[in-house]
Amino acid sequence: MRRKDINPNTPELWDRLLFEKNRELLASDFYKDKINRIYKFLKNRKGRFLDVGVGMGNLESKMLRDGTKLDIHGVDISPKAIFRAKKRLKGQFYISRAESLPFKDSYFDVVALIDVLEHVDEAKSITTLRESNRVLKRHGHLIVSVPINEDLVDLIRTKRNTNEHMREFTPEILGNELTLADFSVIKKDLLYAFSKFYYLKSLIMRFIPGYRKPNLLIMFSRKK
Repeated sequence: MRRKDINPNTPELWDRLLFEKNRELLASDFYKDKINRIYKFLKNRKGRFLDVGVGMGNLESKMLRDGTKLDIHGVDISPKAIFRAKKRLKGQFYISRAESLPFKDSYFDVVALIDVLEHVDEAKSITTLRESNRVLKRHGHLIVSVPINEDLVDLIRTKRNTNEHMREFTPEILGNELTLADFSVIKKDLLYAFSKFYYLKSLIMRFIPGYRKPNLLIMFSRKK
């Protein structure tokens, strides 16, 4: 097990991983469903939107194709990802860490932390959520997604933690941390990582809850 004070999620790592894995993600119905659910929440909203950990900008590409009314902003620790976003997407993009955002207080209407918190040291998780709270307007919305039920200890032991996750979440843990950061949870979605017949199997899970453990949690919350 690695030392807890060393976070391997460096800009250099994500310069590589984001570009290596994007084609695989775009071919995944599980990933596309996640993006679609978040997009559905954003679709008819107006104002300023911030994607913390914008990565390859797949969500933003979908928003722009649809003619979004949101003014798009994004940050990432990967310089290559930000360079690509500036070249390919309409919006404002900056190199930044999630726990120290380069924006003034109460600037955004919606902030997203999509698959970010599992890469943050546990000691900085609340700080990261409070930073998102700081840049949100009163009653602004925060969208957070995290993997669940992945058995991180075994992934690290067997050297399969290729995405360098730092911690495991449960719905209770994420809900409690959002509450501590002064958010109210208004909705949550649970997704299952089926590799084949994704939509059919996901539909079946609606009728037999508990048959299989979900693999991804999306929480939609509001700043108090």
